[in-house]
Amino acid sequence: MTAWRRVVEGFSESAENYAHSMAPSLRTMAVVVVQRARLRERDRILDAGTGTGIAASAAMSAGREVVGVDAAPGMLAIARREVPGAKFVEADFAKLPFPAGSFDVVISVHALHFATDPVAVLEEWRRVTTPGGRLSLSAPGPRAALSYRIYDPIYRRHGVQRRVEVPTRTKLLAWARAAGWRHAAVEADPATTIRLAGPDSFERWMRTGSRSGTSRALSDERFAALSADLMAATPIGPDGLLHIPFGTLYLTARNG
Repeated sequence: MTAWRRVVEGFSESAENYAHSMAPSLRTMAVVVVQRARLRERDRILDAGTGTGIAASAAMSAGREVVGVDAAPGMLAIARREVPGAKFVEADFAKLPFPAGSFDVVISVHALHFATDPVAVLEEWRRVTTPGGRLSLSAPGPRAALSYRIYDPIYRRHGVQRRVEVPTRTKLLAWARAAGWRHAAVEADPATTIRLAGPDSFERWMRTGSRSGTSRALSDERFAALSADLMAATPIGPDGLLHIPFGTLYLTARNG
């Protein structure tokens, strides 16, 4: 099984955990992505890597056609339930089943960093965008703001090797330009966090997406010990919630 298929299956199998843990915090980022896209009334919008449809929901408005694409059927089942006004298609966002110029805008929330070849994916997104069309996306970062600095020593202590790479601002700009996008710009929000209510939400988050492989690889006892140590190291915000440091990079660009 390829690394990409493992990611897809991990998200599909953990879709309900994702919906009840990480998804609520991503709504804030989705709103920013949509605002930066400068959507117009009758825009045709592609939400690439839609997941549970968070960005598609934020983009919905009278007269807009919103299509969400994801390769994980478990995530799409939730998206169709939660965002009935949008159309959802099961497909690889690197090989989209649409003719050239099908959309005025491509939006994406925290999906591009899972791509095996981000430049090829951005080229494909540009292919389905009209001349003059827009791109607006988010990705985790900058790295200094992420949970890596808190969690990596704990993972290593438990004998777990993490293999998730995140883009830098420079790399994200380089990917967009190499894919032919013009006027690319990146802004960083290092203050972004994933907010979780307590142990149950934290365990759901631990069993989500790329982390779901860790939960399958460890015994119940080892997984519980790892989760407990990670949660103990997680900052608690003034609202009493667990705040997982995340950070966000926002990219905007135009097709020509």
